Amino acid sequence: MNKEKKLWTGVFGGGGLVAVGLGYWIFSLFGTIEATRESVAAKRAQIIVDRKLIEGTSTLEREVIVQREMSEVIRNILPDSEDMNNWVRVIQDFSDQSGVRIKGFKEKTTGGRQPKGSQRAFDEVTYAFTLEADMFQFLDYVNMLETHKRFMRLPTLKITAAKRDSVEANGFADHKINVDIQTFVYEPKNNAELVKIEGYERKRNLMDGEIGRRRRELALSTYDYRGIRGRRDPFIDPRVPMEGGSVLSVPEQMEIVQSLVDDMVLVSKLNDKVKLTENVVDEMIARADLESSMSGIEESVRRIEDEGAITYLPSRRRFQLEVVDKLAALRADLGGGGLTLGPPVERLREVLEAMNRHFDFEEYDLALDAYRLVSEELDYIEADPLRKPFVDRLRRKAHIARIVRDFDEIELDVRGIAIMEGAPSVAHINGQSLSVGDMLGKDLIINEIRTDEIEFIFRGVVLARRF
Repeated sequence: MNKEKKLWTGVFGGGGLVAVGLGYWIFSLFGTIEATRESVAAKRAQIIVDRKLIEGTSTLEREVIVQREMSEVIRNILPDSEDMNNWVRVIQDFSDQSGVRIKGFKEKTTGGRQPKGSQRAFDEVTYAFTLEADMFQFLDYVNMLETHKRFMRLPTLKITAAKRDSVEANGFADHKINVDIQTFVYEPKNNAELVKIEGYERKRNLMDGEIGRRRRELALSTYDYRGIRGRRDPFIDPRVPMEGGSVLSVPEQMEIVQSLVDDMVLVSKLNDKVKLTENVVDEMIARADLESSMSGIEESVRRIEDEGAITYLPSRRRFQLEVVDKLAALRADLGGGGLTLGPPVERLREVLEAMNRHFDFEEYDLALDAYRLVSEELDYIEADPLRKPFVDRLRRKAHIARIVRDFDEIELDVRGIAIMEGAPSVAHINGQSLSVGDMLGKDLIINEIRTDEIEFIFRGVVLARRF
């Protein structure tokens, strides 16, 4: 009995231990399963993240390739810190080319500077300029800024128009212009290590289309500025008087005067060159260049004054101050500092060529005006064998010019011409019937009668008048 009791006690005790062991094992197994499920869920989540990363990496890789290819384009558009001094010099060169006068400039704090430690690659830089210019000079200036390879913009602009009395006194508008010129400095950060991209060349070639599109987007669009073209300066009072009736527009008159002013600047430089020569030969060569340039300007001045081409008051005032007066002063200075008495050979040659050009255009009064530039000094140089031939030719040319001018002033009223075979030709002139050889006044002889013109001998020169 005791043995059975012990047996059953052992059985139940062992079974309990087995049950406890099985229960613990099953409990542990459930914990492992849950941990495995969590691990699986985590792995699935990581797989999703990794898939997104892989997809994003491909997109990011393409963007990196494009940005690397764009880096050089950006460097050409935006200066770096070392290039900023050159950028300021370019701005100053633009002022010289356009005629804009820079009265002052300084770097302006804009709040665009990068804070220390910033990872931005671009830094705003703005310079405040104070300028003087007329409208067209300033537009030329802006056009140069707009079409330069560097990116620039004008965030601030203030214009104070020139006063009417200053325009009339000086001959040009000096508007006061305050303008901010802004660019962006390109400073890529060098502390990041450049990541190697496998198959870079192949991948870049596949993206040529996108790279080209981005380059076109970065390219600065330009406008072909075509200058004054019949426009007026809107900042000048449009009632500034314009006397007379020149056929030229105001902008055309301004352009002509500006061209002559520019020529006078070159003449002044040539005059300085003459003064700096160290020997007679160099002085003669430099003086010949100076005489040639001055003669061309004097010819233009004579033609402008004869035609009354400059009637716009500011332009006429500038023409007088910066061309006529300076030319006269320079001519007087040369007259007092020559190597020999009277005009040099170069001066005589230039005057003779000017007279010949006026003859070609039948401008006999202008030819005489050119002759008067040296006529009073010709008596002093007649004995000079080098200059005597020029003296004779100049006087002969002036004599013919006076004859032609006086002939043109003679009034001839031709009412008819009769030409018959076997009979002398007859012309009805000023109420008289005259034939070849007849005189019309004391100096005018009929030399030949044709169907459309009559040839005369006037003071020893054969001249024709067409009808």
